[in-house]
Amino acid sequence: MDDVSATDITFTDLEMLVAFARTEHFGQTAAELGVSVATVQRAIRMLERKLGVALIEQSGRRVRMLRAGHVLVREAHSVLRARQDAVNSTLADAGHPQRQLRIAHTFSLGLGFVPHVLAELLGEHPGLRFRCWQGSATDVIAVLLRGEADVAFTSLAPTEQDFVVVPLFTESLLLAVPADDPLAANESVSLAQVRDRPFVAMELGSSSRTHMVNACARSGFVPRIAVEGNDLFVVESMVGAGIGVSVVPQGMTDHQHPGVARLQIVDPAPAGRTVLLAYPHAAAHHESIEHLARIARSQGRRRQQSLQKLQ
Repeated sequence: MDDVSATDITFTDLEMLVAFARTEHFGQTAAELGVSVATVQRAIRMLERKLGVALIEQSGRRVRMLRAGHVLVREAHSVLRARQDAVNSTLADAGHPQRQLRIAHTFSLGLGFVPHVLAELLGEHPGLRFRCWQGSATDVIAVLLRGEADVAFTSLAPTEQDFVVVPLFTESLLLAVPADDPLAANESVSLAQVRDRPFVAMELGSSSRTHMVNACARSGFVPRIAVEGNDLFVVESMVGAGIGVSVVPQGMTDHQHPGVARLQIVDPAPAGRTVLLAYPHAAAHHESIEHLARIARSQGRRRQQSLQKLQ
C-alpha cells in the first residue's frame, strides 16, 4: 500500500467520522448533519480508502466502530479543538475579543447556578453572547473534548492534561420520593430504607447514575432499576408518578416539582458530588473565559456557603 499523506485527510473527513461515532448509526448521523444517509456512508468508506484501514464494521443492520476508528476519533477531537483554539487565539491577538461563549452544562446546573454566573458576566460585559447546551455529565465532557464548547460546567473532570479544571462547590445527593410517599414526612432518610423499592435512574454512562449506584453500594445494596431516562427532569417526573424513587443532586432543589419530595440522605458516608468548571489550557487567557472563571469561582463560594447553612 502507498504511504498515506496527512493532507489527503480533510477536516470534513474528521468531522463526519466524529459525528458518526456519537451514535454509530448512519440515519441519526445524517439527520444531525442535514445530509442523506448515502452521503454519510460514502464519506466513511472514502475515508477508509484514503487510509487503507477499516474504521467500521457492518453486520446486517448493525454498524460498530472498530478499534482503528476509535483511535482516529480520539485524535480527531484534538485536531478539531486545536483548529478552534487557533482561530480564537488569532482573533484575540488581533484585538477581536471572543463575543460568543459556547457553554455546555449538566441539567441540574442549568436551573440556577449557570444562569446566575452568566447574568453576572453579562452585567459586566453587555456585548457578550452565549450559546448554551445541556446534557449528562459524560455528554458535556464529550462536547468539550470535541471542541464544540468553550467551557463546561459538570461534575465529571476530563482526564486529558490540556484542560484547566476548577472545583467550584460540593453538594449533597438527595433521595427523591413521590410527594405522597410516607417517607416524604421525614427531613432525612437512610438509603437502606428504600433498598427494596424500584429505582428510576439516568441512563448508563451518566455521572448521576454512577453517583446513585455508588451511594446505594455504600448502604449495602444494588438498586433495582425499573426505568431509565436521559433527562433528570424526566427522571423526577417518573418518581412523581409513583414509578419508583431516585437519587438526585442537590442542585435540583433550584426547581420545585409538586409531585416530588427530596430528602437528605444521612448514611454514615453521605453521598455528594463536586461541581467543576473545565476549559482548554489554550483558552485560559482569553478575556471572556478569564472573567467567566472568576465569576464562577465567586458564585461557587457563595453557593458552598449557602449549602453549608442548610446542613
